[in-house]
Amino acid sequence: MHLRSKRTRRFAARIWAWLAALASGIGGTALAGSKPDPDGFPTLPPEHTHARALLEGTLRYIAPANQLVDPASGYPVEGWNQDPKRGLFLRSFTQLTAIGLYMEVLANVAAGRADTPHLSREEASAQLAHLVKTLRQDQQDPTLAAEGLLGNFLDLATGKRLGPLASNVDKSKFADTFGPARGEALWKALVEAGWLVPRKDGQEADITRGAKYGYEHFEGPLAPFRDEATRQKALAILDARVVMLIFGDNSNLSASAARTIGALLTPEVRDQPGIAAIRDQLEQFLEAQQPGYSRLYDREGGLFYFGWDATRDRLFGWDDLQGARVIGHMDYLVNEFRGPATFVAARYDLPTDAIANLGFKMKPYRTADGRELYVLAPWEGSAFQGFGLGLSLDESNRPSWRSLLTNMVEIEVDFATRKGLPGFLSESYTGDGTQYTGSVGIPEITVSPRPRITDAASLYTLGAAYSVEPARVETFLAAQWPVISGLITDHGPWEGYNVDHKKPIEFQTTAHTLALLLGLIGQGSDDMLRYLDAKGLGPKLSAFFEPGAGADLLSGPTSTYAWTAKGSELRSGKEEGAFRARGEDLTQLGIAFVTPDPKGVNLSGGVLTLRYRSSGAIDPLTIDLKPQKSHPGLITRQIFARLADTGSGEAEIRVPLPATPGLAQIKEVVLFHERAEKGPIDLSITRFFIEPSKHRQRIND
Repeated sequence: MHLRSKRTRRFAARIWAWLAALASGIGGTALAGSKPDPDGFPTLPPEHTHARALLEGTLRYIAPANQLVDPASGYPVEGWNQDPKRGLFLRSFTQLTAIGLYMEVLANVAAGRADTPHLSREEASAQLAHLVKTLRQDQQDPTLAAEGLLGNFLDLATGKRLGPLASNVDKSKFADTFGPARGEALWKALVEAGWLVPRKDGQEADITRGAKYGYEHFEGPLAPFRDEATRQKALAILDARVVMLIFGDNSNLSASAARTIGALLTPEVRDQPGIAAIRDQLEQFLEAQQPGYSRLYDREGGLFYFGWDATRDRLFGWDDLQGARVIGHMDYLVNEFRGPATFVAARYDLPTDAIANLGFKMKPYRTADGRELYVLAPWEGSAFQGFGLGLSLDESNRPSWRSLLTNMVEIEVDFATRKGLPGFLSESYTGDGTQYTGSVGIPEITVSPRPRITDAASLYTLGAAYSVEPARVETFLAAQWPVISGLITDHGPWEGYNVDHKKPIEFQTTAHTLALLLGLIGQGSDDMLRYLDAKGLGPKLSAFFEPGAGADLLSGPTSTYAWTAKGSELRSGKEEGAFRARGEDLTQLGIAFVTPDPKGVNLSGGVLTLRYRSSGAIDPLTIDLKPQKSHPGLITRQIFARLADTGSGEAEIRVPLPATPGLAQIKEVVLFHERAEKGPIDLSITRFFIEPSKHRQRIND
């Protein structure tokens, strides 16, 4: 149904464009090299006037007049703002996610999906060829990359690409360079001057580059080391360039490369001069990343490592309170890297454990009209963690993901409407000075216990939301258009709007702006599937979303038992087709449903239904989905639910579960409630089952 309606919208857009041309006296057949279709945005319904206006305004960001592309590399700079007095240098560097998204934008313009007076299709193709050539060169430069993966940030300030400055340093480097005694004295002076902040028993230090840092400031405790040779050697150690490979940023870039190839395989552009060469170079780029991703996969832990410092040959991590080294992993499902990580696992034939071992939390949100919607909970409550920067895994045709993402759109729109926000709450600049933070989100669906910022609405996740529920987002845009339209400048839309200050948030970052643009165009999944089909990888991707058969947890061979705190009396057992647990002075209640199948049951993509009677409200109730095997320290798969006081009747909760290999072998489902004070509990569970999802046949264009 979804893709059939998409095809209908495209056909309607073409008819609308033809009628508009006829009414304007522009007849005839479009020829190669002629002006683009006057409709300009064939993937958007003509009646979505606000989405079209927002897309047109966002395309201004890529206008050459705004100089947001580094001429030497063809890479986009990090953003619009360049204000050294406020510590803003967004035109001085770039990062991998922005590079990848810009590739996609150029491919979409070249394919005729976003005609703009600011950049012709031919210019977009030429820019893309330049960027991809640079990307391949940088991938082979050992000062910028290692094992096919690029460092996450690239310094553009000098006119050539450089890796970022080191953020920490080993004490041993000073002893090796200056000798033990002088090296020790210099280290102490650097600490006293505030340039170094020691950690890990003083053998390492973080580097702090403040106003009094640098060549001209060897003074005070550093005065004895002011001679030219010492200054040069000391700064060579402190300001070394590093190659820090971050899994998430590289996976974003890889997914963008695949989607770019997919866009360049469309009939509108695939046979144009030079396009095949671009596709070939991007495929070579992807192929060369295999060693890097293999290194970043922890086969023992069954997860991707967070990152690798190739310069020091050390995995990214931190010291715990006891001083022990903790290695970081990508271990949570609900973030902006969910889709790209799944693509990497499929593209490079890495174990499904990399995705199966990702934990998640689910939380309910009560809408203005009293309904409860369950959603995968972003750790920070941020919309871009919930949606990602864009969709590319055909989520709209995977029933459980479609339900979960639709719920997320509805929650974001509901919260924004109630609070008068002209956008969604997501990691962003906030309008409070130069503050940029991930602590912007909806409190009810946040995992983090820290307070949320709820007055800074940003625009960029409206793109991903539009690709899920275009009609709902168009209605939201229409309602908020008096404010949103005022955020669009001649260089694209500002970050968003702070409702407390009643002012635009006058910042722009490239990744955010381009994500908005691509989400409105809405072709990410089509492009990814086109690429995967061309590589014969469609079945590998589908395996990560294979739905389960579901399970009835109340009847059949499943064992059920209950417990409470020591010293409290609990009566439980099956009676009259229900499982009942009751007690008078309870502070906690646990009920476990255990399958005898040694492999567990496959709950992937199902709908959990719990029908019950309760003599009082039980809030919160956690539902843990425990796998047959699990590595220690992994985040649990957990649902936070609320049970109402049903009086003499019954009530029911329904929770759509994500289609993920992490739910393929569930051994136990455990309900648990804990309360601050003792009191009676009388809970009867009359039905508890996971209904399998129904396959939705994809309708190809």
